[in-house]
Amino acid sequence: MATFLGTENYSIDDKNRLVVPAGMRRVTGHKEPLKDFVLMRGLDGCIWLYAEEDWKRLEDLLQRLSTGNKDQRMFARTALVGANKVTVDKQGRITITPSLMDHAGLRKDAVLHGQVGRIELWSPDRFQQALVADARDFDALGERVLGGE
Repeated sequence: MATFLGTENYSIDDKNRLVVPAGMRRVTGHKEPLKDFVLMRGLDGCIWLYAEEDWKRLEDLLQRLSTGNKDQRMFARTALVGANKVTVDKQGRITITPSLMDHAGLRKDAVLHGQVGRIELWSPDRFQQALVADARDFDALGERVLGGE
């Protein structure tokens, strides 16, 4: 599983192209920077950008969802609106579909935020709203999530 580190701000051009920094495309265990990704609708109003090998894990999970369960059908259907495979061009850019641009509220600028297993693409305003504002809240959240370890 790829681990992407860093938080970078980049501009989106008029053709919905965004640079994925070379540092974020370099993954342990790969000789060359990653060139192929899958973009999909993420939770909390962002876009999830997966390396192809990590996408396969999520794809397997989506395939295991029950077609007989309405919530699972609706989740899979909505999650995949605008999803697509992209290849990084010679300038290090990917193209974002209009429906994903709308989902994330992206216009001219984006925040690329590294996560374990994916990169999140955010509008700058939404990213700031999604962060824990107060260090005390972050500490309390960490204790709940990590179990005090």
